[in-house]
Amino acid sequence: MEWYLLVSFLALGLVVGFAAGLLGIGGGGIMVPVLTALFVAQGFSTEHVVHIALATSMAAIVPTAFSSMRAHHAKQAVQWAVVQRITPGILLGTFAATFLAAVLSTHALAWFFAAFMAYVAVQMWLNIKPKPHRELPGMAGLSVAGLVIGGVSALVAIGGGSLSVPLHDVVQY
Repeated sequence: MEWYLLVSFLALGLVVGFAAGLLGIGGGGIMVPVLTALFVAQGFSTEHVVHIALATSMAAIVPTAFSSMRAHHAKQAVQWAVVQRITPGILLGTFAATFLAAVLSTHALAWFFAAFMAYVAVQMWLNIKPKPHRELPGMAGLSVAGLVIGGVSALVAIGGGSLSVPLHDVVQY
């Protein structure tokens, strides 16, 4: 591996880690476009470059998500009853979206990624927050929410926080 690529990957990891750790933003929003550019610069096939960037970002999310979960659990900030009920939908949505991603073109994935990031940016910029309700959705509601969270997360290589946190905020405990 060329030295400049190693430096580029290390710098990307530092920026993503800093942004995610200090600012609380998802790393996939930074990582996927930069990885795409780095992979194109290395001569990767443009037919699959976004797929590779998404997969690489998702692989990086696994250990960081586990670390984050442990830290939040230590502060007793995880609603495990909700986790148990929403996880099957998230897993099914993620599984289904991986098959969809496999048949989508790089351009379609890139457009979906860009549209989702624009949606998140506008939501944050305008400070749009869902109105709180008093009750957690039932099993059917959590299953549908999980399907959407898992599916979108798999297509844009995010851990799902930008989708699951607003769902959590809708419910007042």
